[in-house]
Amino acid sequence: MINCLHIKDFKCFEELSLPLAPMTLLTGFNAAGKSTTLQAILLLAQALRGGGRFPLVPLNGSLVRLGSPGDVIRHGGESELQIGIERSESRVDWLMSADGRRTGHVLPITKIQWCIGQESGEHLVLDQCLENLLPLNVPPKLHEIPVDLAEMVFISALRIGTTEVFPAPDASEPIWADVGSQGEYAAWWFEKCMDEDIEPSRWHPNETAPSLRKQFNAWASSLFPGAEANAQRISGTSLVRLELRNHGADEWRRPANIGYGLTYAFPILVAGLMAKSGQMLVIDSPEAHLHPMGQSLMGSFLAMLAKSGVQVIIETHSDHVLNGVRLAVSRGDLRPTDITIHFFNSRPRFPADPAHVTSPKIDANGGLSEWPLGFFDQAERDLAALAGWE
Repeated sequence: MINCLHIKDFKCFEELSLPLAPMTLLTGFNAAGKSTTLQAILLLAQALRGGGRFPLVPLNGSLVRLGSPGDVIRHGGESELQIGIERSESRVDWLMSADGRRTGHVLPITKIQWCIGQESGEHLVLDQCLENLLPLNVPPKLHEIPVDLAEMVFISALRIGTTEVFPAPDASEPIWADVGSQGEYAAWWFEKCMDEDIEPSRWHPNETAPSLRKQFNAWASSLFPGAEANAQRISGTSLVRLELRNHGADEWRRPANIGYGLTYAFPILVAGLMAKSGQMLVIDSPEAHLHPMGQSLMGSFLAMLAKSGVQVIIETHSDHVLNGVRLAVSRGDLRPTDITIHFFNSRPRFPADPAHVTSPKIDANGGLSEWPLGFFDQAERDLAALAGWE
């Protein structure tokens, strides 16, 4: 599991060290750095999925599209940015330079720094071949970091919702449970593995049948009472047809005739139930198109995944998702120490401005140590204004 992310001179951040936990929530104001934080991780994962053999990090690919070096190197900073990842006692930092240019679509890696406990090293990168973005002669334990990044599953806020037919992954050996950043491969994974057993720690409390199909239907029915899914391979092709319904007695329907809520939750449920222990699941806006009750239950579902061994990182604007996580803690479903919450303020410009990132702590009752201004307080502020208290 990744313990900490370090960023320097990347987009809006001059320098940031952000602790990560089995479950991490990134929230806060728009354009304050939440997406940038995820992009730092995704940028490395994208390079690793390309093989990680060359000292070049592509800025545009299947996970992120960030433009040119001038778009990612902090304005007013050095011509070099740094992204570091900690895992247990290991840490690797990749330093990337615009190489005298702020155009093009790659960032050359100029230096790699690493440490394991008291042992450390530094390697200048001069067009030599790398192994998973690491020099060939580093201690083997360091390779756990790029493996974690490469096997990460990312689901973006924009998902394919109403398509009737879904493709298979292009890779001959796709990353396990990788449903695609837009959920485009979720139906393929569901059809492929619907009769396979999933981890008992992820079983729905009201369903004892171990198959992915049964467990998916149980969790989906919690979010959307009675909901079920079915998938069929289209003969002679690699395509899969997805069918959904709102009750066991109903006819199967095309996703376009069900609604965005279930189709947007579909890839999250599939990836979450299938992910391996230790795998990282990164989700932007898990609350998208969900009723407030569904958002809260989604928070509880994601907390269950974190308890079962999946590292969950989400970006969310939903107080209902947060409250679902808090309820999971209060029920004892997840330890308070397994959750980290980071609230992003606008970038400070004056000494009196709030810190860029504030990290409220959660206790065993689901209570929070602080409520920064703007931290899921808008409903109370609006009600106070309506009541004439402001």
